Amino acid sequence: MQCSSSSCSSGCGGHVVPCPCPESGNPEIDSLEKIVNCFWQKHQELAVERDYYGSLTSLTDAIEEAAQALGDENLGYDQPDAISDAVLDSARQRLLAAGPELAACCDFEALYSRIQVALSNLEGLTPALVYLTALRIGIQANLHPEKIYLGAGAREGSVTLVELDKEQGALSRDQLPRIFQHPELTTEDVQSCLTICRNQLRWLGSTGGGS
Repeated sequence: MQCSSSSCSSGCGGHVVPCPCPESGNPEIDSLEKIVNCFWQKHQELAVERDYYGSLTSLTDAIEEAAQALGDENLGYDQPDAISDAVLDSARQRLLAAGPELAACCDFEALYSRIQVALSNLEGLTPALVYLTALRIGIQANLHPEKIYLGAGAREGSVTLVELDKEQGALSRDQLPRIFQHPELTTEDVQSCLTICRNQLRWLGSTGGGS
């Protein structure tokens, strides 16, 4: 899974590839292995974030930091419009108020469900941002997802790889092709890859190369 700019075999070495992948697809990234390697090269900040949230000594600190991160990520691929300061403050207050319930959660699914409730009906907080908030808080609590949650991005990335029911909300990782079982990939990494690389996965599927 190591990939460097001088020896990258993903097809992205030496080429500036917009991320998320361009809708038209990059013909040089023509296999699942190359997509995963490209993702691995470009998104190592995920590992940095895991180290950071894992180093926090209290759940309250994690909640504060995760709430702050919503402001830091105010604009992004999944968030085209700025979230107001009032909404960001409400999100922080709701998460802090839910702290005792979050501390009582024994697995990521329960934590995620409780955070979804806490952040419901706040304008601009997309499902992707709610998931990221749960993911960050869960790292400090040592609660990690055991399945792929099919938000819009992850669903779009998954649909060319596995048959999905319209109402299906989650996916077992072992239903995905073998490359996604790589031991150096966490379930969080797989979900992020499916989401961020969804355009390239769709393109690959259109060429018959996604199986």
